[in-house]
Amino acid sequence: MEFTETELALIAAAKQKVQMAQRVRMGVIILLILGTLTLLAGFWSYPYAIYIAFALVVFAVALPQFGQGPKYEELLELLLEKSSSPKT
Repeated sequence: MEFTETELALIAAAKQKVQMAQRVRMGVIILLILGTLTLLAGFWSYPYAIYIAFALVVFAVALPQFGQGPKYEELLELLLEKSSSPKT
């Protein structure tokens, strides 16, 4: 499959976005573990822990749609276009 320079730039931007999302998700996991440990140790109030944990999970799941770089739909459109083009 041959890609144009614009398409290669789109793919590179998507790769950077995925790598950033993975780093942030690892940070969220670390925060959730630390929050659970502080909750169990009694340093943190129970109701606040639930709200913060829920917000962190929602943020981690929605992260790929935030920020710079192409959205999932743009990449899917590129792949569909390439797969439906006639073979040379």
